[in-house]
Amino acid sequence: MTISLTQSCIRHLALGLAAIALAGCATTASTPELAVRERATNHWKARLADDMEAAYTFMPPSYRAITPLPRYKQAFGGAVKLTAAQVERIRCETEDKCVATTKIEAKATLQRASVPPIVTFYDEVWVRENGQWWLFPTP
Repeated sequence: MTISLTQSCIRHLALGLAAIALAGCATTASTPELAVRERATNHWKARLADDMEAAYTFMPPSYRAITPLPRYKQAFGGAVKLTAAQVERIRCETEDKCVATTKIEAKATLQRASVPPIVTFYDEVWVRENGQWWLFPTP
């Protein structure tokens, strides 16, 4: 018995195998610290790009169910412009709760004089719910 594959079939087979290989590369991080670092870094990338829709997706589904996107956007106001953010440290207190410490640089948006950016460190709580890490909302 011989099997004859057309060029189209070979192409589809190759694309399918490539998709399977890439799916293997997209596995979750091996430790909670690495997973939280990745999520926190991506959250801050969205914030730095002023992409509040993307930043909103890091909030838990329970928060998004009761807090509409416009209210989330409003909570961050426009008093400062983020200029840099770097996740410095992850401390996991339990297997489902970690704290990400991020170094943030920001400039006041209403400044008239040339003032250096404000630099501060900010702790955020991340919790694992249904296998995914979410930024825990704080008042």
